[in-house]
Amino acid sequence: MTLLNICCMSVAEIFGNRSFQNYAKSSKYRDLLLGVLGYIGVMYFLIKSFGHGNMLWVSTMWEGMIILLSASFAYFYLGERFHHPVQYLGILLGILAVFCVHYGGKLKIE
Repeated sequence: MTLLNICCMSVAEIFGNRSFQNYAKSSKYRDLLLGVLGYIGVMYFLIKSFGHGNMLWVSTMWEGMIILLSASFAYFYLGERFHHPVQYLGILLGILAVFCVHYGGKLKIE
């Protein structure tokens, strides 16, 4: 359940960020309002996530999901690209970090 909340929180943050970006370019108050609503969603799902997971796990998973989802959104939908291949390696390492943190508790070494 917590992972679903973190995914929803990440999507809400991407939506809020995109709305704020649109507001910065167009100065339309509709985009500002949508950005604020996106971040209200972030706070809602953050609080729900803390009800099921500790701060270390939730924060790390949230950052990792933002890397994965934001980079995918920017690359495939917005057509944005990096200037150096090492930057793509950074995204790959961020995704690897998500898997390590998520599955680390299931792979306890005794």
